[in-house]
Amino acid sequence: MPDGDAAQCVKVAIRCRPPSKKEIANNEDKIVELTEAYADPSIPGEVVLNDPGGHEEPAKFAFDVVFGLDIEQYQVYETIGRPAMLKTFEGYNGTIFAYGQTGSGKSWSMAGAPDPPELRGITPRMNEALFEKIAEEQVGTKRFLVMCSYFEIYNEIIFDLLNPVADRAKLGGGLQIKEHPVMG
Repeated sequence: MPDGDAAQCVKVAIRCRPPSKKEIANNEDKIVELTEAYADPSIPGEVVLNDPGGHEEPAKFAFDVVFGLDIEQYQVYETIGRPAMLKTFEGYNGTIFAYGQTGSGKSWSMAGAPDPPELRGITPRMNEALFEKIAEEQVGTKRFLVMCSYFEIYNEIIFDLLNPVADRAKLGGGLQIKEHPVMG
C-alpha cells in the first residue's frame, strides 16, 4: 500500500493456496487463473474462476491485491501487515480480516510456521515490528497502549483465540451471533 490517502481506505486482497498433495494426486483440474497485483497499486489484480465442466462462462473478479501461488510470507506481510501496523501510529485502527473456507490458508497467512523464520505469517511479524516501533518512538513521557483482538467466527459463533476455552462443545464456549428481529 502506498503512503497517503489511498493507504487509509479498505483494501481487499486475495491469496490462493497452491494445490494440495491430494488435489495433485487426484489430477484435479486447475480452475483458478490469477493476475498478480501487489507491488504496484496501479496494476489491477484479477481472479478468473473457470467451470471445470465447461458449461458456464468464466467468472471474473477484481481485487486491490492478488497474491499468486508462489508468494513468500514476507511479501504478504510487507503488502498487507506492515502498512496496517504503520497506520496505527498515525491514530488509525488497523484490522486484517482473513476469510475463507476450512483449508483455504487463513491460518497459514496469519500465523505461518515458527521455523524457519521466513515462514512466519503476518501476526508474528507484526508483533515483532510493532514493539520495535514502540521502542523507537517511546521517548520522555510518551506512552503507548496496545489492544489486540484475535477471534474466529465459526458456524455463527465467535471464539476468542487469545483466551480459548478447553472444550468448545461446552455451553459458553463462544458467543453466539444474534440478529435483531427488526433492525437486523
